[in-house]
Amino acid sequence: MPMPISFTLIRMAWEPEEKTMTEKLAIRIFVLTLVAVSLAFCQVMAAVNETIEIASDDTGRLMLAKRQQKGMLAREDRLFIEKNDQTTVIFESEGRAIEQVLPADLDKDGSNEILVVMELGGSADLRELSLLQFNNGKYQEVWIETGFSAGKVAIETDADGKNRIVIDYLTDDEPAKEARAIYIFDGKKVALQQITQPETGG
Repeated sequence: MPMPISFTLIRMAWEPEEKTMTEKLAIRIFVLTLVAVSLAFCQVMAAVNETIEIASDDTGRLMLAKRQQKGMLAREDRLFIEKNDQTTVIFESEGRAIEQVLPADLDKDGSNEILVVMELGGSADLRELSLLQFNNGKYQEVWIETGFSAGKVAIETDADGKNRIVIDYLTDDEPAKEARAIYIFDGKKVALQQITQPETGG
């Protein structure tokens, strides 16, 4: 009479094969993840060396130089003015990455302010903003704001023809919500005008 095959024996016979397949799958996933991370790391660590013209007016040519040494995380970006064969540095990023440069006359005095948007990096994808004002023949930093997560930054004109700083960002709520902050500059200080939903636009 044939003996019944024990379920325990079947399980024992299959366990080594299942374990091997699981290990192989885990190794493949690990290798693919390692390759992806290595490629991303190489892109981040690659050297950056480019110069871009942002704008040109009576003060000269506004230029952005993006600099990052190979193997370094910190950026050494800078803004400078070229005029009459002279170069004047007006802003240095000091490790931050300059993402946007937005020149505009915010206080209606006839000369452009310069809004500099920088990326701080990290998982929160934070932005830092700096406003430069032309005063007494040179640009000076008159405002700095940190902590906006992701989103976008723009200078928009309102119904009265005044330029304003508009920032779409994500709040710290759980889950995060979209919000829009609107700032105005009167020539002396930057003030928060209002916070609204992005779709309403204020």
